[in-house]
Amino acid sequence: MTVVNTSPVIHLNAVLPQGLSLLPSLFGQVIVPYEVLGELASGNDRDDAFYRVQTSKELNLRQRPVAIDSWLSSEIDLGEAAVIQTALNEGIDSVILDDLKARRIARRLGLSVTGTLGVLILAKQTGHLESIREAIDQLIHRGMWLDAKVVKNALRISGE
Repeated sequence: MTVVNTSPVIHLNAVLPQGLSLLPSLFGQVIVPYEVLGELASGNDRDDAFYRVQTSKELNLRQRPVAIDSWLSSEIDLGEAAVIQTALNEGIDSVILDDLKARRIARRLGLSVTGTLGVLILAKQTGHLESIREAIDQLIHRGMWLDAKVVKNALRISGE
C-alpha cells in the first residue's frame, strides 16, 4: 500500500506503457489524496493525468481533505503534505514523492520513500517496462529536471 503525489502521477501516466493502472500491481492499494486530485485538476489543460486518475478503477481516490499538521503544511506544498499526513494517519509506510525536501521529511518521519525513477526501476525489474533510458528521455523531454548522478544510478540499477 502506498500514497502517491502529483508529480509522480503526471510523469508515470506519461511514460509507463500501462499508465497508472500499473501502480497497484507494483504497490498494492494506491491512495490519491483529495489535495493531489486538486493539483491534478489545476493542470488538467496540460495533460490527461487528472482524467486518467478520475476514470481509474485501480486507484483509491480520497473524496475529502485530510487535516494536515500545521508544521508539515508550512514546510512543503499542500499535495506533498497531504501524502505524508495520509500515510501517517493511516499507518501506511510507503509514499511516492519526487520533491527532495518532502522526501527528507517523509524519511525523517519513518516512511519508506520512492519517486518516479524508483517506480520506473521497479517496473523494469518486474518486466513491465522495457527501457528505463527511454522513459528518462521522455521525462526530460517533458521538462522534468533529473540530477545526472541520479539518472546514472537508475540506469546502473536497471542494468542499462
